Amino acid sequence: MNYILLFFLLLSCNVQEQQGLPSLVNTKWEYKVAEDCVSYIAFKADSTYEDYNCELDFPFSGNYKVKKDTLYLTEIGLASELPGTTQKIVKRKSKGILTNGQLKFIDGEELDDGKWIKSDYKPTQEVLYKKVVK
Repeated sequence: MNYILLFFLLLSCNVQEQQGLPSLVNTKWEYKVAEDCVSYIAFKADSTYEDYNCELDFPFSGNYKVKKDTLYLTEIGLASELPGTTQKIVKRKSKGILTNGQLKFIDGEELDDGKWIKSDYKPTQEVLYKKVVK
C-alpha cells in the first residue's frame, strides 16, 4: 500500500512541475532591437526552440524546459565550423524568468575548450521578450 501512495505522490509532483510547459508550447516571443530588426524565440511542442538573432541574421536552436517561473535553454550547435562537420554538441546554456507576460534572460554559460564558463555579458539596456503568438 505504501508503494502505491509513493507512486501517486511522485506522479503528482511530476505533473505539477510540467504545468508551466504548456504555456510556452507553440508560442513566439519577440524583442525589438531596432526599427527594422526584431529577434525572436519560438517554442515548439517537442520541447525544442528556435532563437533568431536579427543582428547576426542567424537562427540558433536547442531544447528548453520550464520549472515554475524559470526557463532553461540548452543551445545545440555544430561541434566545429569546418565544412562537412555534422557532429552536434551543447554550446550554451541560458536561464530566463517568465514574469508579467515577459521573458527576461538572467544568466548564461558558454562551452569553451570543454569547460563551462559563466557569461559576463551584460546588455546596455534591459532585454524583454514579449509574447506575440499563442
